[in-house]
Amino acid sequence: MTICISVQNVSKRYGNDFALKDVSLQLNRGEILGFLGPNGAGKTTLIKILATLLTKDSGRITIFGYDLDRHEKEIRYLFGYVGQDTERSAYARLSTVENLQFFGALRGLSTRKVNEQIEKLATYFDFNEHINKQFMQLSGGQKQTVIIMRALLHDPPLAYLDEPTKGLDPVAAKRLRSFLKHYAYQEGKSLLLTSHIMSEVEEMATRVALIHRGEIAVTGTPQELKAAVGVNEFVELQKNELTTTMTDRILRLEPVLFSAERDSQWISFGVNDLFDGTEAIVQTLRQENVRTMMRHHTVSLEDAFLHHVGVIEDRFE
Repeated sequence: MTICISVQNVSKRYGNDFALKDVSLQLNRGEILGFLGPNGAGKTTLIKILATLLTKDSGRITIFGYDLDRHEKEIRYLFGYVGQDTERSAYARLSTVENLQFFGALRGLSTRKVNEQIEKLATYFDFNEHINKQFMQLSGGQKQTVIIMRALLHDPPLAYLDEPTKGLDPVAAKRLRSFLKHYAYQEGKSLLLTSHIMSEVEEMATRVALIHRGEIAVTGTPQELKAAVGVNEFVELQKNELTTTMTDRILRLEPVLFSAERDSQWISFGVNDLFDGTEAIVQTLRQENVRTMMRHHTVSLEDAFLHHVGVIEDRFE
């Protein structure tokens, strides 16, 4: 297995506050590593360090065997970068194709190669009708698509994608996810994907690193992280009709393994069999003549984050 990125004990401070604290991770060839955490958790800081846009305070990073501190120039040819600064990262009065041709030339690509890549990417992203529009005339989602195309122009073996579907409509976002999975799993590229969208990370990532307040709590496959929660399903009840006594009684039911509070309005009861668990809970509520709203969900990465980190913050949305 080829190691593309090795991050060892990396820390970064802004003033007295840690943005990253003793972070270690590894990205292998042909995989997508999802970097999952709420806004402000340190995801973008790590991406910018890897992209040579920020310097770390301590630790060691190697990318395809190159030391980041000594081989910045060589490393910059090996990756594509999609950041969150779409509006400022292209020339507003140039057309899409002119922007891509310009940045391709900066990469040292021949005119022929650039035009071949533009045609390939524009066709895939169904972008041909916008290719001659000025960048400033594009919608936010269209601008984001251009930035993604620009990052992949030189067909890099490695790509950093910081919230890549930001601003995309559902159809464009789905097309992008499909392309990136093909890019990694069929073409053998390596992707580091940051996101606060749980479902997006779960759909795409080979492995997921959960980060909170600059520290990585755990890394594993989505299946491993969810399995660690210890249940398959959650039955949720609205809390305003539940007394402490009622909650304790539900927790003593055989199908119910434990409870968790994902937000202030609902309490979740973990069960492995949804039918048996729901039946037992409903029967108990009826015995006490309690009526409350009920819903259920299959265990998710959000549950895994709560299990491993111990807190869910509203800044995931």
